[in-house]
Amino acid sequence: MSRLIDVRPDEDGLPPELVVAVGDVIRVAANGGRIRSGSGVELLGVLSESVVGTDGSVLTPLGAPGAVLLRARSPGRAVVDVITGDPFRAPVTRSVTIRVET
Repeated sequence: MSRLIDVRPDEDGLPPELVVAVGDVIRVAANGGRIRSGSGVELLGVLSESVVGTDGSVLTPLGAPGAVLLRARSPGRAVVDVITGDPFRAPVTRSVTIRVET
């Protein structure tokens, strides 16, 4: 069974390496991200969190995105850059190696 892995960087940043399985989805609390090198990981998108209102409409607050969604698609290793902090004045880029195992 695949897992939804929630990563919330703190002041110390991200773990240096994250070991996941094929099919896992990784949600990182961040404003942006990119795959710098490697394979096995797919960037699904940089997303804004939203909720469903009582009338069924989707409500999205204004502001920067707050989540980066990645999927472990095949065995391999990838280096992912994650952008946190104030995206307009003081963005901070940190890297994490994601190792995808079978």
